[in-house]
Amino acid sequence: MAATELKPGPRTAPTAPPASAGQSDTSAVRTPKHRGTAHGAPFNVRYLPLWDRIALAALTVTAAALSLWNLDGAPSYQDDEGTYTSQAFAVHSGSLAPYTYWYDHPPLGWIQIAALNWLPGLLRLGDGTTIGATRYVISVYFVASAVLLYMVSRRLNLRIPFAALTTVLFILSPLSLVLGRQIYLDNIGVPWLLLAFYLALSSRDALWHHVGAGLCFAIAVLSKETLSIFGPALLLALIYRPKWSNRSFSVVGFLTAGGLLLAFYPLSALLRNELLSGPDHVSLQDALAYQLLNRSGSGTIFQAGSSRAELLSGWLYFDKYLIAAGLAAAVVCLLRRRSRILFIAIASFATPIVLGQGYLPAMYIIGVIPFLALACGSAVDIAWSGVERLVHRAPRLARPLRAGFVAVLSASLLLMSLPQWFEQDRTLLTAETNSNWRSTMTWVQDNVSRSDVVLAPYSMWHDLNSSGWNNAWTMIATEKPDLDKQFEIERPGGWKEIRWIIVGPSVTANIDSLGLSRVKMALQNSEQVQTFGEWSVHRVINPPST
Repeated sequence: MAATELKPGPRTAPTAPPASAGQSDTSAVRTPKHRGTAHGAPFNVRYLPLWDRIALAALTVTAAALSLWNLDGAPSYQDDEGTYTSQAFAVHSGSLAPYTYWYDHPPLGWIQIAALNWLPGLLRLGDGTTIGATRYVISVYFVASAVLLYMVSRRLNLRIPFAALTTVLFILSPLSLVLGRQIYLDNIGVPWLLLAFYLALSSRDALWHHVGAGLCFAIAVLSKETLSIFGPALLLALIYRPKWSNRSFSVVGFLTAGGLLLAFYPLSALLRNELLSGPDHVSLQDALAYQLLNRSGSGTIFQAGSSRAELLSGWLYFDKYLIAAGLAAAVVCLLRRRSRILFIAIASFATPIVLGQGYLPAMYIIGVIPFLALACGSAVDIAWSGVERLVHRAPRLARPLRAGFVAVLSASLLLMSLPQWFEQDRTLLTAETNSNWRSTMTWVQDNVSRSDVVLAPYSMWHDLNSSGWNNAWTMIATEKPDLDKQFEIERPGGWKEIRWIIVGPSVTANIDSLGLSRVKMALQNSEQVQTFGEWSVHRVINPPST
């Protein structure tokens, strides 16, 4: 059956007075012109058709329900989540991090978290931990991403059912649900990125839309710098339209507004005298050199056992169907002018994975998930347009052609959802993976003196420190004895001042990969005193005097 789309009735413009003899009719009131990627009635949130309102309401409720369900139970709390949680709470005290901020990422991401992380506590949400409560902040961004994805779909002129399908793919994908409920900076940046595309795809000749797109893109990049990979696709979305009167102003406004906002990051480093490398201080230059040049790489995807290959396998484990379908659909998007930006976005994302050998973060995939879903929705819309053209040529085949299309689409969705999506989502929404984490933290709070020096993984560091230690150099994040020079000043006795070590699933691997020699020495001179599953607590044996 053909999709039915309700549109608002035409608005009549005021009628101009009749032109007198010899007078041109140019004085008649002109209605605003819409150009560019729009086809038919342009999508505008101020004049939503009924079915758009229904779809948006249903999708918003679904996204909120799935993002909040069992939020503290699964997946397991990760060290990166604890890092950004502690940095967000440090913002409340006027600093960018509880330890030395070394420009590993722009701080705007956790500044946004800090703006909202008081709200879950006020509403008594979470499991009583700060990391659990902060996940509720991330759920706000997940829902915002779902809503904006639908809006971008409609701006790309997808029919309402296929725009809704696009958003459903994003919401239900196990890969999206697992990563989308964790405290990662990518989740903060993605809604800003989608908002930038929504504004850039505006069919109006409105300069502020294009300036706003530049500002939103800059906020996305300052939230997580890897999202800059989508810059070429966004610029193409802005200029890939028929000629319009203020083209040059729009492009200049987009680049200038975005560039000025991005410039605040190096400017802040300059004002702190930390822009360039120098003795006795961190610098943006050193951070960039480490991230781009000196950090150990992840190998290639063609090298068996490499970190890159294993990471790709992990992504495919959670959702091989959306990744494969999205990549194939990106090629189909080349058949429609206004959808070609999706091919550029996905190709830009995939190039570093296929050709690169540098470090590849596990959360890198978060940025492209909406575009994979968009590509699938656009490909389905393109296919439906093809079916409609066939129906126009052969009206008697209308019913079998449409029925066949719906049957193939339904079968494809069942193939995606039943074998992998259903099981993965069910596990995520019902599992309890943080019970051992909580038991370990509770044991430490009950049995360890607040004057003892403790090493704790970042995933529980802030919760432990705020439970009575209240000193970043008594309750110490595991990496800091080796990676923060302030440790030598605060603890001149070195590793011998450490009394307790909390060992989680990633501690041993981090000791090897990061070269944590002091932590390794302390762990080698310790005894295990308590175990909770994969978590254990070790007491450092007093070393013999030398």
